[in-house]
Amino acid sequence: MYQLCRHIKTNGKRCQSPALLGAAYCYFHSRVHTMAKAKTTVFDDIKLPMLEDSASIQVAISQIIAAFLSSRIDARRTGLLLYALQIASQNIDRASYRKDPETVHSMTVTGEGDELAPEEEVCETGDCASCNERDTCEDCDPEEEDEELTEEEVDKM
Repeated sequence: MYQLCRHIKTNGKRCQSPALLGAAYCYFHSRVHTMAKAKTTVFDDIKLPMLEDSASIQVAISQIIAAFLSSRIDARRTGLLLYALQIASQNIDRASYRKDPETVHSMTVTGEGDELAPEEEVCETGDCASCNERDTCEDCDPEEEDEELTEEEVDKM
C-alpha cells in the first residue's frame, strides 16, 4: 500500500504517481516544490505555471498574451515564450489522458502556501492479506487473498 502524490495540477486533477515515503509528493513534484520555494527572479512580472498538462499550457499562453498586450514584454520575447510553449505542448504525454484521474474536490493549504490534495492510499497486489480495511474495501478480492495465502504456503514447503 502506498500514498498518492498530493500535487494538484492546473486542471484540478491530482497527480497519480506514488508519493515518496513520508512525503506528500512524488519525486518529480517534491523537486518542483523545492525549486519553487527557492528565491528566483521574477520574469518580467509574469509568473507562469509549471507546464505539466494542457491546462497549464493554456494558462501560460493567456498570461503571455496579456503581458504582451499590456506592453510588459516585447514581441521578440513573446515569440520565444510561445515557441517554448509549443515545444512543451508537443512533449505532453498524451497517453496519460487515457486514464481519468479523479478531480480534486477539497484541498489543504500548508503554512508555506502549498495546496495539497487529500491523502489517498492505493492498494497493490497482495496487500489485502495484511490490510486493516479489507472487510470494508470495495477493491478487496477474497479469492485473490486465498490464492496469495496458497502461494505463501507453497513457498514455505
